[in-house]
Amino acid sequence: MVPVPHRAQLAALVPAARRVLEGLVTAWAAITLTFLALRLSAGDPVASLLAQGATTPARAEALRHELGLDRPLVEQYTGYLAGLARGKLGNSLYTGQPVERVIASQFPATLQLGLASLTIAVLLGLLLGTVGAWSGNTLPGRVAPALSGLATSLPVATTGVLALLLFGLAVRSAPRGDPLVTFGRTALPAVVLGYAASGPFARAIQSGLEGSLRAPFVLAARARGVRRSLRLLWHALRPSLPPAVSLIALEAAFLFSGTVVTETVFSRPGLGRLLIRAILQGDFPIAQGIVGLAALFYVGSQVLADLMALGLDPRIRRAS
Repeated sequence: MVPVPHRAQLAALVPAARRVLEGLVTAWAAITLTFLALRLSAGDPVASLLAQGATTPARAEALRHELGLDRPLVEQYTGYLAGLARGKLGNSLYTGQPVERVIASQFPATLQLGLASLTIAVLLGLLLGTVGAWSGNTLPGRVAPALSGLATSLPVATTGVLALLLFGLAVRSAPRGDPLVTFGRTALPAVVLGYAASGPFARAIQSGLEGSLRAPFVLAARARGVRRSLRLLWHALRPSLPPAVSLIALEAAFLFSGTVVTETVFSRPGLGRLLIRAILQGDFPIAQGIVGLAALFYVGSQVLADLMALGLDPRIRRAS
């Protein structure tokens, strides 16, 4: 007979295994929908190349055979999955380079921007949400929700353009090596994108913390004379963290899509600008590779957030 501790450990692994399996199924569905959407809506990319004069009719037929466009859709799909399993996404229609190599060359810039923006979003959202709930009807308690609401309502493009205008006015007479100029080139895009992503996170933290402050265990502690302190704040904040952690995954996916706008507004290299250029040029394999990568990233971040929530809140494990 299996000992009780081992049985409890196995029971705790069941929800985690279910989340991973659901994530794999969702990833397969996302990749399939991406393939079908691009194949059925983008038309014939080779015809687009011919219209632009980027290839010859003889080369067009060879390219159509190379892409598998002369085969039935089911064979194209199975060939795409087989190539994806080997890490092969085809070649760019314009440069002829492997898609995975083109994506890998632009991925570090997008990853750097995304990680910096996510760090700013989490820290700023935690600060605004905590101040909004903890400070009550005071000036900081009013300003913090206003800032988080502004972050939620303003599109990234609007925030980016406003930041560029204000930054341009601030540095129009500054020398080239001025620290403010360096900040604008390196950190300003991350600040703009991170602020836009901090709004929903701040609201989730504030809503959860306000509910915890009205919970019986906090009211009982206050009745026993426990003052407002960091320790009391932590105990009140902890129940609101699992929903916020799940929201971080959604924010990470939002940041991936936000990099498309941010990289375009600030003229930064990265996958966002590469995707826009691929769509405008009709570079079918690159667009499909980036969209598929975005879908996998979204599903992976969501599964990771679910696993973290399972570890933070035992009630979720018992409910699963």
